[in-house]
This record gives sequence, C-alpha cells and structure tokens, in this order.
Amino acid sequence: MSTAKRIPVLGLTGGIGSGKSTALAYLHELGAATISSDDIVHGLYSTADVVDRIRERLGDVVVDGAGGISRPALAGIVFSDDAELRWLEDLLHPFVRSAVAEWVERQQKARPRPALIVVEVPLLFETGFDRRFDFIMLITAPDDVRRKRVTAKLTDSEFSRRRAQQMPEEEKVERSDFVYANSGSRKELREFVGQTVASILAGDVRAVGDGAQEHAP
Repeated sequence: MSTAKRIPVLGLTGGIGSGKSTALAYLHELGAATISSDDIVHGLYSTADVVDRIRERLGDVVVDGAGGISRPALAGIVFSDDAELRWLEDLLHPFVRSAVAEWVERQQKARPRPALIVVEVPLLFETGFDRRFDFIMLITAPDDVRRKRVTAKLTDSEFSRRRAQQMPEEEKVERSDFVYANSGSRKELREFVGQTVASILAGDVRAVGDGAQEHAP
C-alpha cells in the first residue's frame, strides 16, 4: 500500500507593515492550509499558565478585565525593554513551536489534502524557526512604505524600535527561497503568491520578484 507524499511546508515571514498577512490570505485562497503564529500567541494570552507567569513577572498592569493578558499593556512594556522582550519570547516560543508542530501534522493527515501547508511567523529567522520548513517566503518593503502602512497602529518611534529588534532585511533576503518586494499593488502580490505556489509544487526552489517572478540560477 503506497504512502501519501508529504505535503510541502512553507514558512512565511516579513516585518511589520510588509504585507505578509495579506500574502497569507492569498495563500489560503489558493488552497493552502494556513495558520499564523500571532494567532497562536493571542490564544496563549488567555491560558492560565501563561497568564500567571506573565503576571508574576510584570504585575497586574498587564492583565485585562477578563483575566487574560492585555496585549497593548504588554507591548508597551516589552517593546521598550529588550530584556523583558527576550524573557517573553523565551516563555512563548516553546508553546508556539509545539502548537505549530501539532497543527502541521494534522494537516499532513487531513482529507481532503491541502496543496500546501503555510505557517506565518514574524520572527522566523530571529527565533531559529526557519529550520522547521521546506521553503521560506519573505515579504519585504522599504521602511518608508511600511511606516505609512502602520501609521494608525504605531508612532514613528515605536516603529523604529520594533524595526531595530529584528534581523536586517538584507540577511532575511539571503536566507529566503521566495522573496517579494511589496511596494506595488495587491494584484501584483497575489500574482507572485500564485507563482510561488506553482513553483513549489513544480519543485523549483528559489524565486525573487516585485510582481513578475524571476528564477534564480
């Protein structure tokens, strides 16, 4: 009896304001099973173990009225204190890795089978998570474009602080299989996402583009 071929697993990443969440939505539209590590983290903020450990570390100021963690209050602390941010990441990452691994295995066994399995991880390289995936897609964009996209969410200083806490874009590009410079239209991004899915299913390994895909030698 033949065993079903393993479904490729794609890690999707990009800095804040890059458009990676839009790319994730397009991947889902194209038949991929998708999940965001941010959604996993948000779920953890209402679990007793995580809430208790964060409260013990940072105090009641980070707890919301429902007994979970207030994300705005937490962000206000950790994104202005590198030590607290590292502590939080060390706490959460094992939970996230475990949840992602279990979810991926469920998708490998799902019926009907998805064409592709995709996990969005903002800090993919910074946490060493990139080694868990068959392929990496990076959505990038110039800082000024990204700043404009997150103006309603972050001040310039907050954006700069978060940007400084991430790996340089140039290094991410070198370590990614599929790279898209997202400073154009959504239509162009969607086209690149479609080309990427086709490339993976066809067995190609690298692509870069800004709307039109170019295969690296």
